[in-house]
Amino acid sequence: MGQIAARCFPGFSSTYANPLTDRLERRAAAVEASYRNSYLQFLLGAATLHDGIDAALADDAERAADRVSDGLSQLCAANGHLTALGDSLVRLRADLFEDPGVDSCEPLLAREPLFACLDYDGIYLELADAGAALPHRAFWDEVATRLRAGGARGGFRLLERHVRELQSDLHGLIAQVECGAELPGRALGEALHATALPVARVVTSYTRLVTTFGYVSICCERAMRAYEQARLSPATGVVLAAS
Repeated sequence: MGQIAARCFPGFSSTYANPLTDRLERRAAAVEASYRNSYLQFLLGAATLHDGIDAALADDAERAADRVSDGLSQLCAANGHLTALGDSLVRLRADLFEDPGVDSCEPLLAREPLFACLDYDGIYLELADAGAALPHRAFWDEVATRLRAGGARGGFRLLERHVRELQSDLHGLIAQVECGAELPGRALGEALHATALPVARVVTSYTRLVTTFGYVSICCERAMRAYEQARLSPATGVVLAAS
């Protein structure tokens, strides 16, 4: 199913379940919760810092200090959830691809050759026609390249990289806010008001991450569907592991 991008990104089948898929679904649920909680804390932190800017520009030093302190705490909480998200992603990938006890006939592994056969241009056009893709193939081509060459493992590694880059952007914003927080009076408000671009960069990184989750989810779902159809119709010519 691909109903919730950051929860269904491995492309689980809706026709079977086993202890492995149950474990992976728990990992994926943790990923989704961490993304949701991180973005919420980031949005709350940005709003709280804006209150601090207003207070500083109004020469209310005490309220400004309180709001900036609270906003920083919320940004740090957002970062903590990203750390948890990255850990869950790594563990999910390891559970599927690096555990020698996983049966090679597991459909989530056996479908891997089909990623090279997907019509990525066609999928993008389908998404675009439905208003479900960003224009100008934003973030799409990198996903398609990774999945075509490396299957789901390549897609999961791309997600891990985006989490790291998002954390780097968030760390940069936190550092800039911390420097501004040391300034007195209106200078504090003016310094924090100048963080508009770092904030926009973090927002774009969150958007890239959740959009990539969506693209990976759709492609993994298509690969699973193709695998199940190929099992029913061996004449497709695709070599699949026997179950």
